[in-house]
Amino acid sequence: MEILEFSFTVAEFLAAFVGIIYMYKYRVDKATRYFVYFLCFSFFVELFGELPTLIKNNESLCFLEDTFWSENAWLYNIYTIISILFYVWFFRYYLKSKQLINILNILLLIFSLSSIVNLIITEVFFIRQSSYVMVFGTFLILMSVFFYFFEMLKSEKILEFNKDFVFYVGVGASIFHLCITPLFIYFRYFHDDISPDFVQIHKTILYTSIIFMYTCFTIGFLVCFRKNKSY
Repeated sequence: MEILEFSFTVAEFLAAFVGIIYMYKYRVDKATRYFVYFLCFSFFVELFGELPTLIKNNESLCFLEDTFWSENAWLYNIYTIISILFYVWFFRYYLKSKQLINILNILLLIFSLSSIVNLIITEVFFIRQSSYVMVFGTFLILMSVFFYFFEMLKSEKILEFNKDFVFYVGVGASIFHLCITPLFIYFRYFHDDISPDFVQIHKTILYTSIIFMYTCFTIGFLVCFRKNKSY
């Protein structure tokens, strides 16, 4: 399990690192530039999310044990909303159809308001990641990716889809959210005392999905490197 934890941290860092190099080496559009910033933000969120472990294993930080810093559910609840909003914005940026863009705009508004209400009226914010946010957010991301692929099928982009960075983001983000969403729905019914095997399976699938997603992003950047060099 420690190997998986280390591997997903490396995969996340590598995606951000390669993205930074690509951004500064070539002229990129606004969405790609902000995507690189988002990868850096995600990496630092993951590092900050390790704070509860440091508090638990470090006696000098024991005074933080009874504070909200000793848990990271609140952090990932906030991050999940931000990440979903960003992914939908990213795919919406490349859409041409005003009708599809308007649909996403409406759904984004509903998602934002309902997610905030869900975190306020339930006790989930400081306890665990909200399954409502994950389910609704996954639906939004899949719809955004579908819209983008639908427009791609009707354009000349389909002839070189394997050289399109957005394609790799779509594949990585879709597979990741499809894999982890069922885990977060059922995770509240299990913990180490009830089902330690489920907890281990949950962690294995989660880390593997993260590695796959960030590997897709890295491959996308590397493919774009080759594409730009050929030009």
